[in-house]
Amino acid sequence: MKRILAVFGYFIMSAVLFFGGVTLNAAPPAGGDADIKVPAVDKSDPDVTDDGNDADSDDASASDIDAAEDPVSDDAAENPDIQAYYYSLLDDAKKEYYDQIRDAAASEAESVTLEGITHEEAEPILISVMNDHPEYFWLESSYTYQSDTDYVKFIFNYNCTGGEKDSRQRVIEQQASQIVNGIPESSSDYEKVKYVFETLVDQTQYDKSAPDNQNIYSVFGNWTTVCAGYAKATKYLLDQMGVECIYVTGNAGEPHAWNIVNCDGAYYCVDTTWGDPTYQEGIGVDVDTTSYEYLCCTTQMLSRTHTPDAMFPVPECTDTSLEYYRMEGRYLTSADQEPILGIMKADVDEGAERTDIQFSDPDVFDQVMAQIDPLLDEAMKYEMEVKGADSGGVSYQYNDNTCLLTVLWNN
Repeated sequence: MKRILAVFGYFIMSAVLFFGGVTLNAAPPAGGDADIKVPAVDKSDPDVTDDGNDADSDDASASDIDAAEDPVSDDAAENPDIQAYYYSLLDDAKKEYYDQIRDAAASEAESVTLEGITHEEAEPILISVMNDHPEYFWLESSYTYQSDTDYVKFIFNYNCTGGEKDSRQRVIEQQASQIVNGIPESSSDYEKVKYVFETLVDQTQYDKSAPDNQNIYSVFGNWTTVCAGYAKATKYLLDQMGVECIYVTGNAGEPHAWNIVNCDGAYYCVDTTWGDPTYQEGIGVDVDTTSYEYLCCTTQMLSRTHTPDAMFPVPECTDTSLEYYRMEGRYLTSADQEPILGIMKADVDEGAERTDIQFSDPDVFDQVMAQIDPLLDEAMKYEMEVKGADSGGVSYQYNDNTCLLTVLWNN
């Protein structure tokens, strides 16, 4: 069984910045460690921090962000970046800057100088490159820069270079290849997404002390990571499988990262981190099983806990047809006892160890929980009829954010 890991706290990385010849430093916000490293800038001090994954203080709610158009075009085969989501949001001039940053990072250049643009204008382009390219595992999200009114020079930080980078890349490619080859190419987009979600949940442990946890080597090299590693590994694998996958950063009680995927033309939210029981155990969920609520869910559901950064628009996910419990026949839109007990009794007949039922919205879920005791009394009576007087009884737990009720049959 995966070990229980704590998940609370904040992790902040400090970076030294150069602005007009003046050294600028970073001051971390109050708190401890977090998944995504997000600095708090204090301009009252001559030292401030910058980081390639800044979170805006005025984050828009996920439900308020308009869907972006499908970035894939007929020219995708000629330029793979046309398929990259954040690249697709840029105008032609900014795409040229994107290309310069991408090429410099790919070749491990010490820095890149962009002419005719300020740091404020260029920073979202740099972040776009980082978000679109999880394969650049050697590139740190922190950086330093020099800037004036008509140029900016980004000075990169690398966690490894040269032979060490090549060695790590071989490990990543070998492990990723085994996973990618484990599912037929003819599989549907959803089947590929579900396969990647389940594989990463099964093989990876959430550990905020994991080395390299902001890049994919933490996954494929060590199989321990935090949300940045889960989300980047999800994108890395789905990119290779030909499924459009967007890396999203934002807040979910603390800085966080997840994905949006495109399955046959419709967008869905995926949070591989929150699907992993080693994360869920750390926040008090006891059942050692995958949380499928976070596989191909809607923005409406995820926005109860997740808010994407306001720097970029992300697609609105409204389609419900691929919700896991809906497809499993375990999704109910009312609090009527008969269908709830019907699902429970069917599981008792099959000797199941648990029953999972997801409800359509918090109002329905609250109605169910208001009658949970008589519901479980009826369920336990039926269990005793089927198994005899020595049946172990029932217990339950729930996730009110996802409106999931889990009944445990104590066999």
